[in-house]
Amino acid sequence: MEVAVSALLVGLLLAAAMRTVRGSVLTQYKAAERTTAQFLAEGLLTEILAKDYKEAGSATIALDSGESSTSKANYDDVDDFHNWSESPPQFADGTPMPDLAEWRRSVEVVWVNPADLRQTAASDTGVKRITVTVAHNNATVATRVAIRTDAP
Repeated sequence: MEVAVSALLVGLLLAAAMRTVRGSVLTQYKAAERTTAQFLAEGLLTEILAKDYKEAGSATIALDSGESSTSKANYDDVDDFHNWSESPPQFADGTPMPDLAEWRRSVEVVWVNPADLRQTAASDTGVKRITVTVAHNNATVATRVAIRTDAP
């Protein structure tokens, strides 16, 4: 009888320990996933913000002539990135980043009201809001937003 009770107690303790380990591993995985997503979002946002506010003479948020919707290698201004999506994430020259096949980065660029940056505008106000969203296995993990103006 004592052996049976001891075996039951050891079994219960082992099950509890396994649940604790599982929870710890899941927490570590989610933290690493968030860190990777933040890194990917910040990297693309930095790449975009290094570009000009707009193409000379352009009055729309869209690709300009000579620019491709499948390669960002020739993008030279912020609005070229509007509706950009890449999976796996790519370096600035368009080559894929290794070991990130399940990740996706997407971008939205809109004009906004300078007095209320949450409010979109129908025409160029001199202020653009850039939103980068990073997803892993089709679930959004990170979103980063930046404001770019045409001020020198």
